[in-house]
Amino acid sequence: MRLAFRYITILILFLTGFSVKTFAQGQDKSVIFSGRVVADRSSEFLPSAYVFNPNSGRGTLTDNLGNFALYVYPGDTIQFSYVGYKKRYYVIPRDIEQTHQAYVRMAEETRMLAEVRVYPYSTEEDFKKAFLEMQLDNQAGRKALAKNLEQSKLNVLALKAGLSGAGNFRNFSDQMTYSMANRNFISSPLMTLTNPFAWAQFIQSIKRGDLKKDDYKKAYEDAPSEGVSRQKIMKEIKSGGGQ
Repeated sequence: MRLAFRYITILILFLTGFSVKTFAQGQDKSVIFSGRVVADRSSEFLPSAYVFNPNSGRGTLTDNLGNFALYVYPGDTIQFSYVGYKKRYYVIPRDIEQTHQAYVRMAEETRMLAEVRVYPYSTEEDFKKAFLEMQLDNQAGRKALAKNLEQSKLNVLALKAGLSGAGNFRNFSDQMTYSMANRNFISSPLMTLTNPFAWAQFIQSIKRGDLKKDDYKKAYEDAPSEGVSRQKIMKEIKSGGGQ
């Protein structure tokens, strides 16, 4: 009998406490929680930091200056998170008014990265030598590497490679210099005698029979004879003898 009475008493106390707690939560009013999120060491603003209230499932992001504002209830635990920083938790006090402000500082999170091996080489030749001596895991890869690094194939690739900007400019300058130096080579009669292209054209004209034509003979006969004075030629022209 006493045991049953004890259980009933405990149950009544539990239900009474739960009712009081529920009533107290019903009396809590929402609070505007605002503030600024900054870095702990440098006091630098943390934009786009995530502010989350797990109790209500609501959250927000800080602006460019790290400012935020969120509706919460007294006793809520607010979670702050930012990339590269440790999570920070802030508990809303119960004895507050309609607004509450806080200056939240977040500590940087240090993580150990995976090991990175660095192989230093004093010169470029040492690096090339080490690279060529590097052994691949499979036999097919080693054969392909040896085949592609043959000197004959490297020479072919070098010949097929285009000129650089400096090489193109140097080639253009050389062509302009050669053109200016040989501008009068073909037009000069003296240089024509030593021009193999002119001799080739001369031989072709002989084969075509250009020198057998009588046009040049007629022009030669019509030319004035030597020793004729200018007055005589003008007299013949006026009299019609030159026609």
